[in-house]
Parts: sequence; structure tokens; C-alpha cells
Amino acid sequence: MKKVKRVTINVNSEVDLNFRRLASSKMLFETGWYSKAMEEAMLLWIEKEESS
Repeated sequence: MKKVKRVTINVNSEVDLNFRRLASSKMLFETGWYSKAMEEAMLLWIEKEESS
């Protein structure tokens, strides 16, 4: 079983709205869609930063 960590963040409301709009259309509101989208975004950011 994969270990998960619950986090609380503060984000600009417009950034969050745009992210949710794009993520929900890509993830099709599957169970856990927001968490999956956030994890994907974090992994992409890590990959980008590590390759810089």
C-alpha cells in the first residue's frame, strides 16, 4: 500500500480555479482526481527543477 501525506496549502484563488478547471477535465472527476492532479503537477515541477 502506498503511504500518503495529507497537506494543507494556501493558493491564490484564481490559480486554484484554473488548476481545478483543467485538472477536472483531464481527470474526468474520477475518485481522487484533485490529489492525482496535484501529485502529477508536483512530480513535473520536481523533474523540471532537477533537470535545470
